[in-house]
Amino acid sequence: MEIVLQEETALERVPGAEVVTPPKFATAWRKHALSAAAIGVPIGVGILAAGRGERSIGRGILAGAGAALALGALRWQMARWFTAAPAYSVLGRIGDIELRSYPDLVEARTEVDAPHIEDALDAGFGRLACYVFGANAQHTELPMTAPVLTEMHAGRYMMTFVMPPGRALGTLPTPDDPRIELRVTPSRQIAVLAFRGRFTGANIGEHERALLAGVVDAGLGGRGSVVFAGYDGRTTLPFLRRNELWLEVV
Repeated sequence: MEIVLQEETALERVPGAEVVTPPKFATAWRKHALSAAAIGVPIGVGILAAGRGERSIGRGILAGAGAALALGALRWQMARWFTAAPAYSVLGRIGDIELRSYPDLVEARTEVDAPHIEDALDAGFGRLACYVFGANAQHTELPMTAPVLTEMHAGRYMMTFVMPPGRALGTLPTPDDPRIELRVTPSRQIAVLAFRGRFTGANIGEHERALLAGVVDAGLGGRGSVVFAGYDGRTTLPFLRRNELWLEVV
C-alpha cells in the first residue's frame, strides 16, 4: 500500500533555547465562552419559558435551572475540550490510522508494575497526579494536560503526563516521589488509531491488534511498544471517551 505524506512544516529552533511543549490550541477562549454561556443561556431559556403569572415564572426558573445543569454536565463530560494538549502535525491517513509528527515534548513519567492495565492506570495516574497537584519541592500546582500516555510492555507500564505548554524542563519543580522522572522526549512520527469505550485490557487489546495490522499492511516499521493515550477520566461516559493507541513508526 502506498502512503502519501503531506508536506510537514519544519519547527523553528533557536540555538540554546530550552525545549517547551507547544500547545495544540488555546483553551482560555473555550473556558471564557463556557462561563459566558453558563450565565446567559439559563437566563435566556428562563425568559423564553416564562410568561405572565406565578406558575409561568416558576416554569421559567425551572427551565433556567435545567439549562444550567445541562451546561454543567457538558463541562464535566467533555473536560478534554478545556484541557491543554500538545501540538502535532498530521502527515496523512492510512484507512483508520492517522500519521502524526510530534515535536520534542517535556514529560513527567513513572514506571508501574501491575498485573493488568486497569491497575496500572489507577496506580500511575494517582502517582503523577500527586506531583502536578503539589507534591513537589516548590509545592507548585501544575495544570493538567491531555492525553495521559501509558506505554505497555511485558507486564510493565510507563505512564506519562505531558507537561503544560510553555514549561521548560529546567523550570519544573522536583517531584517528591523519586519514582517520577522528568525528561524531554525527542520528536517522532506516530501511527494513531482512535477508538471509544472503557479502559479495559480487552478493549485496548482488540484495537492494538488492529493498529499493528494496519501498520504492517502499510509497510511501515514500528519502534518501541504500543502506547495507550487517554483523553478523558473514568467519570466520562464510555461512548463519549476519546481513546487512542500510538506506535512510533520509522
